[in-house]
Amino acid sequence: MSLRSRIPAPLLAVLIAIGIAIVAYGGGNVLGFSLGRLLNALGVELSLRWSFILSVVTLQLVAFTGVSIAYLRYREWSLREIGVRMPTLEGWIVLGVGFVGMLILWLVGSIGSFVVGQRLGIEREPQAIFDLAQQDPLIFVLLGVLSILIVGPTEELLFRGIIQTRLRETFGVAAGITTASVIFAFIHITGFTTLAAGLLGVSVLFFVGLVLALSYEYTGNLVVVAIMHGLFNATQATLGYVGVRFGDPEAMALLTALL
Repeated sequence: MSLRSRIPAPLLAVLIAIGIAIVAYGGGNVLGFSLGRLLNALGVELSLRWSFILSVVTLQLVAFTGVSIAYLRYREWSLREIGVRMPTLEGWIVLGVGFVGMLILWLVGSIGSFVVGQRLGIEREPQAIFDLAQQDPLIFVLLGVLSILIVGPTEELLFRGIIQTRLRETFGVAAGITTASVIFAFIHITGFTTLAAGLLGVSVLFFVGLVLALSYEYTGNLVVVAIMHGLFNATQATLGYVGVRFGDPEAMALLTALL
């Protein structure tokens, strides 16, 4: 009897889902770091903008897509089976409603976590990308564009198309999408500088991710949630850019605390 056959199916499903996320995220970061060091060794010094582009390409485009395709081939799933197809009219409506719902949950959740953080003496921090973008506001513009073209599609392919589908096989709808949303939220914790701030941040991301998970479950369409995710990130980036370019320092501090 193999080790795999001795592991209970629910535990195996969770281990596989977490393993997929870790391999994709860890592999992408290692690849990005290695390429950056190689370029430095060759005398190529990357600007903040090019460093950001490199990180998105290596993490999302190469690692997330690569791991997703590898698992699709392993399971012999087609892209259509996980919902890669043109949305129906109902799908477009769900996209619009879900996008608005994500914004509302994000704003309410961010304010709530900010208040909780103040009461607990925890400084609410923006994700690291927003600190970087304050040094070069055009990174917000790049973030918005790349979110629609790369980040949204690749993250949804991995977390909804692969991980949520795998968990749903074992746990069913409710537990499957909840577990997938937890993994989606916690994989972002490394984007914060402290654990306490990260826990506050991922608590908001859980509910945002839950909207994506529910929308994917309802429509069965990966394109719907990919666009929704991209637009949501682009909206955050737009607010960040406006805050940096046209806001005063105090307003910017509040804005980044809520992002």
